[in-house]
Amino acid sequence: MGKRTRPAHDKGDLDPVQKRQIERGSDIERNLLNQGTLHGPIVEAIPNFIQSRSEKVLDNGNSWIVLGRDRPRSLASGEGGFGKTQASSIDIVVGRMGYKPSSNAWVDPNFKTDAARIHISQKTNIDENFNICEGTAGCPKARSGIGIKADGVRMIGREGIKLVTSTDTIISRGTKKESVGNIDLIAGNDDTKLEPLVKGNKLIAALEALVKQVDDVTENLNSFVTFQMGYNASIAAHTHPVICMGGGSAVPSPTLAAAGAQMGINIGSTTGPTCVISKINNAVSELKFLNHTSEDYILSRNVNTT
Repeated sequence: MGKRTRPAHDKGDLDPVQKRQIERGSDIERNLLNQGTLHGPIVEAIPNFIQSRSEKVLDNGNSWIVLGRDRPRSLASGEGGFGKTQASSIDIVVGRMGYKPSSNAWVDPNFKTDAARIHISQKTNIDENFNICEGTAGCPKARSGIGIKADGVRMIGREGIKLVTSTDTIISRGTKKESVGNIDLIAGNDDTKLEPLVKGNKLIAALEALVKQVDDVTENLNSFVTFQMGYNASIAAHTHPVICMGGGSAVPSPTLAAAGAQMGINIGSTTGPTCVISKINNAVSELKFLNHTSEDYILSRNVNTT
């Protein structure tokens, strides 16, 4: 089933003034207003922002920069809503009301439905504002924070990207940091199956030790098979003196001799070659997965963690 998409020219819920603006004028003028080609003027639904007395707003179309205090929702929300100090914020948002804008609506910030946002706050509850699960990093309260949200978010570094925690000993509220902090990669905002990443170098060391143990077991088994084959051959050909009837030696048991010969064949054709094949497979696996020159090397050549 194909994805449903919004039409390219969806003007949303226009107010009466905008509707009259489209209706009047020549066909050419109406077409230009409808299309907005070459970044020309266009009539589309733009929600009305409920501005607080402490906020300064720069807007153009449905693009906004709001300089104020921490405010994730209504005027009563956030650290600014409680009148707390050191809670300055910059809210950068495009596409208020998302895919259903209305010029007749008066709106607060909406971290869920607004199309895209960068929220920078001196003091905020960043995870609560964006409805992010706790993970191992937790949901800190009344801390400085930056939240970035859109349909697609890309971070591009021409010379590298680092995710780093705990570069300072004192956090923004003036207290000493309690830990080095965690880095969580959470798909689907579901932390119920969150697990630690594996350290590649330590995994290599563990696997190399395991390969050596398997080699040792294989070598010991191979030695045992060799000794057992010799012992079986001796048992199959075993004779013992006959005391009665003038002495001499008994003839080896035909049944035992046949069984001993068959055992030698079985061990020589299966167990022995299997030990050799096992050692070869171990060596091949080590070269394939644990050798940094192999394309199947289990360590990433570009992504590292501590």
